[in-house]
Amino acid sequence: MGIKDLLRFMKPYIEPIHIKKYAGERVGIDAYSWLHRGAYSCSMEICLNSNSDKKWRYIDYCMHRINLLRHYKIVPVVVFDGGNLPCKAVTQQERHRKKEKNRELAMEKLKEGNINAASELFQRAVNITPSIANQLIKLLREHNIEFVVAPYEADAQLAYLSSLGTQNGGIAAVITEDSDMIAYGCKATIFKMDRYGNGEEMMLDKIFNSASCTPSFRDFDKELLTGMCVLAGCDFLPSVPGIGIARAYALVSKHRNLEHALSALKLQKKEKMPEDYFKLFRQAMAVFQHAQIYDAETRKLIPMKPLPLELLQALDEEIDFLGPDMPPSIAVSIAEGRLNPVTMEAFSYFSSEECSQDLIIKNNETLPRTEKAEVSGKESCFMVVGKDRERHIPDKRIKPVAGYKNSKEEFALEKLITPSSVPRTNEDKPVLGYKSIKTPDNNPFKRRKVDELPLDLAQRVDEEVSVVSEDECALLSCATSDNLISKSSNKRKLNEALTGQKDNATEHISGVTQEEDSVLLELPPESQKSITAKASSVIGRKRVVGKENKVKSSSGIPKNSILNFFSKVLSCKFLS
Repeated sequence: MGIKDLLRFMKPYIEPIHIKKYAGERVGIDAYSWLHRGAYSCSMEICLNSNSDKKWRYIDYCMHRINLLRHYKIVPVVVFDGGNLPCKAVTQQERHRKKEKNRELAMEKLKEGNINAASELFQRAVNITPSIANQLIKLLREHNIEFVVAPYEADAQLAYLSSLGTQNGGIAAVITEDSDMIAYGCKATIFKMDRYGNGEEMMLDKIFNSASCTPSFRDFDKELLTGMCVLAGCDFLPSVPGIGIARAYALVSKHRNLEHALSALKLQKKEKMPEDYFKLFRQAMAVFQHAQIYDAETRKLIPMKPLPLELLQALDEEIDFLGPDMPPSIAVSIAEGRLNPVTMEAFSYFSSEECSQDLIIKNNETLPRTEKAEVSGKESCFMVVGKDRERHIPDKRIKPVAGYKNSKEEFALEKLITPSSVPRTNEDKPVLGYKSIKTPDNNPFKRRKVDELPLDLAQRVDEEVSVVSEDECALLSCATSDNLISKSSNKRKLNEALTGQKDNATEHISGVTQEEDSVLLELPPESQKSITAKASSVIGRKRVVGKENKVKSSSGIPKNSILNFFSKVLSCKFLS
C-alpha cells in the first residue's frame, strides 16, 4: 500500500501538527485507511462473520475521528474507494492470495487453541469490502456527513479535490495512511493521526522550496517527484530489482528528465528490466496524473487532468487502464453509495437503525448533528441526501486512555470521547416498565419537625409538660418549704428557671422521634413519681435505651433529672 520507504525517505519534510490547525476548513479523509486500522481490533469477528457486537468496532474507530474533526470545527469529507483499476489487477491478486493464505493459517491456529497467533494472522487476512464500507456510509448519510465513493481510486479523488481549492468546494488537506498521496501531488497530507488529533504533516510547497533539508528537491517539479515514486515501485508498477527509493531519487536528481533516467536505468539493469517497462511506466504515470474521478458538477466521470495529445498517441489511445468509462447514472449511484462499485449490485437502502446489528458510536449517547464550520465562500462539492435526526446508539464505546487530562484542551477532547451530557429527544428518554415504590416514612432515626407531628400528639405533649412542671414545683415546695418562705428571692429565681425549662422543652419536641412519641402515648397511668420521672426524661434529653434509663435514685427521682439538679443546688444553699 503506497510507495515503499517513501515516508522514511521524506522524513526531513514531515512536521508534527495538531488537526486544529485546519479549523474552519474542509479536510478530506481516506476512508479505507481508517477502516483498515479500525478493523485490526475486530479482525477475527470480521473474517468469521461473527454476530458479536465487537464486529462493529471499525465503525466506532472511524466515527470517533470524524467527531474529533467536527469538535475542532473542521468539515470532514469522507472518500471511499470504488472499483478496481485494470492496471492494479496484479497487485490486488497478490494481496488477495496473501490474505487467503493468512486466513487459512489463522483457522489452523484457532483450531489448535492458540488465540493470540490466530488474532495476528486474522489481522493480516482481514479484507475491507464495499459491503463493509457501506455500513459506515449508512451512518454518514443519516447524520449529513459529506461523503463520496470514488469510481476507482480514492487517492485520485482526494487529489482532485485538493487541486480544486477550498474556494471551489475542494479540500485543504488529506488525512490518510497511504504515501501514494505524495505521488498524486496532494498539496497537504496528514499521516498517522491518532485519536487525539496529533499527526504528521507533509506540505508539497515545502518539499520544492526548502534549501536546508536533505535530500533536496529544489530542482524537482510534480512530474519528476511522481516519476521518482513510480521508479521506486508502486501499486501500478513494481520496481526493477535493485531499485529502491534512494536509487530512484539519485537517477531523477542526476538526469532531471524521466526519459533520460529510464535510458540510464536500462543500461544498468538491462537483463532485469522487463521489455514493456517503458510502456508500463507511462501508464503508471498517467494514472497518477489523469485517473478517472467523479465530478459533482457535471455528475459524470472525468480525468483528473485533460489527457494531452502526445500521451494519447504514445498510448495508442488505449486509456481503459485509467478506469473504464461508465454511464452517468451508474457513476452517480456509485458516488452516492447506492451501488456496489465492484459487483454493480444495489445496496440495501435501509437505515442502520433497521439493520440486524446496531452500529457503535458513543457511550450511551446520541451522535450530535454536524456543526457548521465557519468557511467563507466554501460550498460542498457533493450533495448528500440523509436523515436530519439523531438516533440512540447502544453502549459499546471504547473507553479513553486514562490519565490524559494534562490541559483544558485535552479535557475537552476526552469530554468529546465520552460526553457527560447530550440533549436527548423524546424518543431517547428511557421508559420504565414498572411503577416506582414509595419508600415508607417510618425511619426511627429521622428527626421530625414540630409541623410534621400530629396536632393531638403535640397538644398532649404540651399538656404533659405543663403538668410535669407543676408537679416539679409542688415537689420542690414540699421538700424545702421552710427555706423557700424565708428566701423569696430564691423562689423567684426557681420559677424563672422552671419557666425557661418549659420553653426549652418545647424546642426539644422537634428532636423526639416517631418511636419515642409512640412510647409516650402508650404509657399507662402511674404514680406521681413515675410520671414525673418519665416526663422529665422527655424534656431534658433524648431517650437512651440501656441500663442508665433504669437506674433511679433512692427517692424515686432519676439521677440525671432536673429535680435532682435543683435538689443538689438547694442542699448547697442550706449548708451555706
